[in-house]
Amino acid sequence: MTELEISEKGLLIKRQLWNIWGNLDAKILKKFQNLNGKTGKYDVPDVLFQKRTSRTNRVLLRWKILKQNNMTLEQLQTFFGGVCVELVNEDYYSEANKKNKEFNYLISKIGSDEKISAILSFRNEDGDSGATKARGSYTQFVSEPKGKYVPIQRNPKVPYVGKGDNKVWEGNSFFSVKGGSQESFESHSNMEDPTLFNPAVEYANELVCLDIDITMSYFALHCSDIDRTKISNYNNLINEIELYLKAREYFDGNLLDYCKNHYSLKWGNGFLIDPIQFTNMSIDDFKTKDLDESSVVCHNEAANKYNFYFDKKQNFILSPARPTNFFWAKKLSNMMQQNYNLDEYFEEEEKRYLKRKGK
Repeated sequence: MTELEISEKGLLIKRQLWNIWGNLDAKILKKFQNLNGKTGKYDVPDVLFQKRTSRTNRVLLRWKILKQNNMTLEQLQTFFGGVCVELVNEDYYSEANKKNKEFNYLISKIGSDEKISAILSFRNEDGDSGATKARGSYTQFVSEPKGKYVPIQRNPKVPYVGKGDNKVWEGNSFFSVKGGSQESFESHSNMEDPTLFNPAVEYANELVCLDIDITMSYFALHCSDIDRTKISNYNNLINEIELYLKAREYFDGNLLDYCKNHYSLKWGNGFLIDPIQFTNMSIDDFKTKDLDESSVVCHNEAANKYNFYFDKKQNFILSPARPTNFFWAKKLSNMMQQNYNLDEYFEEEEKRYLKRKGK
């Protein structure tokens, strides 16, 4: 199938699934609508965060994360909408960075309205609670004759949209330097929050979002207590979904193999289980108000490791928000898992068990 055929087929399946979830319970439907309709804040400053909007929207990506993942300019171009690279604190002054092709390109795009743009940012980062690095870099920048800055804000001449390129904002900088007993510096203390970006770590393009919707629905359709008599042609729907998932190839395999081989189905003998607590997942977990029992999206690889992949099969960037990195478990299990992937978590559990046994 072509990408267009895949998308059209997927949208038809999604409509069927949304009808099913809505007929079962409006809260269940809302759970699935929020899969890609809202994102977490992660490392985006509060005043710049778009306040939980679609994964497909414009993103902010720190330079250090870009560098960690060896992203190229060509790969950055595959973001569905605009991407703004945040050059934070000492990034701007690093001699090593100045030898980097991508960095020099981004320096030339500070404050631009193109698909790939950049801003200078001075703020607390990665455990620098006292803002030592942020304060030093900020002080150095504003003391230089060329250190001209305009706080980033929405462009009043352009209608605002959450998706798309960087034409909706203007300016070149953000700073929030506070900590310790020293003076604080805030670029937006007397301005309305511009709310411009989602975190890149939560990004997914429209096709990946569709795959997430269908993959996570496929898992939920295997709850042991789901009333299949209320789902028209349940078996036919499952077969239809499986054909779609099998055709969706990612760099780490197709989505049907991912689902069938995931611990949450493999260990449940075909029924969906919570692989942390090893208990059945109920369809009621998707609507309950009991926080410990409610179903939540879990990651095989923690999002805060900030690992991105370039999928050569599909020729676009994948963030931790990808179908082969998601599964369902209960909220308590997600807290227990912390930042371990499942195999790491099981290894840690085994070590704890052996210690309790005195081995």
